[in-house]
Amino acid sequence: MRDFIMAVLLVSVSISGAVSAAENEVFEIKAEGSYQMEPGASIDLAKKVALFNAKRKAVDLAGRYLSRKGLIEAYEANRDEIYSLTARSVQAEILEQKQETVAKASTYRLRIRARIQASDFVKAEMEDKKQEKKEKKESYYEEMEQPVSAEIDPGRDIAKAYRLLREKKWRIAMIYLNHLAGKYPNWDSLYMAKAIAHYILHEPLFMRDALSKACRLGNNTACDDLANIEKVQEHDFGLSIDPS
Repeated sequence: MRDFIMAVLLVSVSISGAVSAAENEVFEIKAEGSYQMEPGASIDLAKKVALFNAKRKAVDLAGRYLSRKGLIEAYEANRDEIYSLTARSVQAEILEQKQETVAKASTYRLRIRARIQASDFVKAEMEDKKQEKKEKKESYYEEMEQPVSAEIDPGRDIAKAYRLLREKKWRIAMIYLNHLAGKYPNWDSLYMAKAIAHYILHEPLFMRDALSKACRLGNNTACDDLANIEKVQEHDFGLSIDPS
């Protein structure tokens, strides 16, 4: 009995130590984000999307190392939604921000220092599960219409899109993404999500158009995909796309 109690105590100490290590292992990361503004667009919207983009870059970097050390899960199917919700809530200091205009095109840019630790991902995972339960209670009308809140909250909004894709609600996800495109017309990450949805729905030409839009908005992954994918589902991506 004494040996059993000692074993339990040792396990408890070990778990407590691991949690402490995770809490104490803090990343401070500098990152940049931007958003290309439509003529007459809200500066508040541009700033919030640029801030989210910067925070998401910082979260991606921290997550790469924390997951390798086993301090957070190596998320697979729900990685984008968890990381988006993590980026939504992490603390960040804005180091520099400015609005640039070149040939009538305005871009809002900022640079941040974000503070990230393992518990941020755990809290995001809990929030994701909470939102998933909430969405299951939506009426048929709400599910089919996918109304979008007027509140500017890029992390929550894009996380829902990825959650719908994970749940294989592909047509509903596309309806929701189309609504988001009206809210965030020049958000490259949104068009990357649309490219995935179009691929799943066997719409390679629309997939190409979404990648092209994301590329024009400065998404390097989209530009690489356009340059390297030759065929999808026997459809030629072609050479006519000009992503510039």
